[in-house]
Amino acid sequence: MKLFGLLALLFVGASVAIGGTRTARVLGGFGVNMTLPPGWHGLAGPGQLQAADFRLGERALESPEVARVPRGHVHLIVWDYGPAVPYLTDFRSARTPLSLGSGNLIDAPLEGFPSTDTYAVRTVRLDEELVELVADLGPKPFSATALRKVNRVLATLDVQPPRIARPRGRRLSSGGVAMRLLPGWRGRIEIPRDRHAADLVFRAQRGGISVVLLELAEVGERHADLPVRVTGRNILPGHGPLIARRVFSTAGRGFDLSVVVPSVGELAIANRFLRTLTAIPRPWTFRSCDLSIRLPGTWRAAIDPRSGCYPVVTLRGPGVLIVVTELRSSEPAGGGRLLVRAGRRFRIEVTPRSALGEASAILASLRAKPRS
Repeated sequence: MKLFGLLALLFVGASVAIGGTRTARVLGGFGVNMTLPPGWHGLAGPGQLQAADFRLGERALESPEVARVPRGHVHLIVWDYGPAVPYLTDFRSARTPLSLGSGNLIDAPLEGFPSTDTYAVRTVRLDEELVELVADLGPKPFSATALRKVNRVLATLDVQPPRIARPRGRRLSSGGVAMRLLPGWRGRIEIPRDRHAADLVFRAQRGGISVVLLELAEVGERHADLPVRVTGRNILPGHGPLIARRVFSTAGRGFDLSVVVPSVGELAIANRFLRTLTAIPRPWTFRSCDLSIRLPGTWRAAIDPRSGCYPVVTLRGPGVLIVVTELRSSEPAGGGRLLVRAGRRFRIEVTPRSALGEASAILASLRAKPRS
């Protein structure tokens, strides 16, 4: 079902009436909208819309499969996965209005959903946005009436295109990230209406070479110093033309880079362009194992999640190393400083010792949830 772990969020419902009447309602507010007819109910949040001709409980925001569809009723889910990327090839280009037909019916039940129901699924690319449609058509046997009900609502689906930023003096720049268009290159920046998956998208082309760089909403652990480059080791198997992909973080930002080339030898041309990438460092938050630490943009973090997620977190800054080790209940503190948060114990080791003051300022931001 879901293609991006980025969407594992607690969504918030949002729907408003049209013109203050009760005849129809617009469901949306996150760059994707639908109009619901009388008697329909909806839920909306970053990355998804849900509509049904019966009342949906709030739990469906986190887990749509908990909504049980009564016979004769339907439940429509629209997943907005974010900007199009070259390595996701199952999304066919389409235009609104969209519809579901008998060719979209699937034989196998969806994971977590009742096996007794009938489902229709369709994945599409609308301009540069990836969207998946999932319709639970209620208990078998299948009724064409159910599809017609879904399609009446689906016909109102509006996916708003991103805002476009054009180059200025051959320079693409937004939000502290910039690239320079070398001779023969053309490109633009897309700013998504809903930034649950990505804050910015850089798209650039030269002949048969294409570069797509997403600045992600979250910062990962795979650090890379700039300039970043791609090699034959980054080529994804089973694609033609060739696609090289790297997911990395730098300057307190997360990036997803895809490079499409006719041949491996032309990666060198893409790498010359990638050398123009610059990013202004910004503070960011490292999160894992129910703990978080706020870090300057010049710092990086890595984690070794030991059994039971008692992690060893390594923080590196300019000339400073901090190792944060969560101790089990029976584990002695040993050397280093002991830090306690929410009943959880952490051993802190700082190198060099002269950096204790800088380390203390960073570790003051450490937050942890109590262990259950």
